[in-house]
Amino acid sequence: MAEKGVIFGETAAKQIAKTVREVSRRTVNEMPQRGRWHGRRGGGSGGGHTICFTIDSVLCPETDYVAETTLVVTATWYTAGCNKIPPGANDDGTYSVYDLCSYLQGLTPADLVSGTGRATYHYPLTGDCEPRWIIDDLCPQPECA
Repeated sequence: MAEKGVIFGETAAKQIAKTVREVSRRTVNEMPQRGRWHGRRGGGSGGGHTICFTIDSVLCPETDYVAETTLVVTATWYTAGCNKIPPGANDDGTYSVYDLCSYLQGLTPADLVSGTGRATYHYPLTGDCEPRWIIDDLCPQPECA
């Protein structure tokens, strides 16, 4: 007796495709590293600065005033405590987060906006000593029908 195949709706098919892209992005990173960045060491408190965030917008070199793709995010969690403010905020209280490890590869701004993720504050060991928030991870978002 032949089994019938399962047919997914359009929303499920999009979610499956998005999940496959996410898994591929995490397991196969063909982009070379562009520099050595290290996490900022805390002043004896046991670690650096890490935030969880929600993506507000995406700035692209082709259309915006940035040299590289930049996520503009709102911090939702911070490792230093509830009454602390993460360093490196923009004037409006948002944060600019950068991608050194190709987490954004294959994703469009529409895929990213309203998504969530985690970033750590890093200082470069070469060039100007300008710290940046660097993406640690992006969280896949389930889509409900």
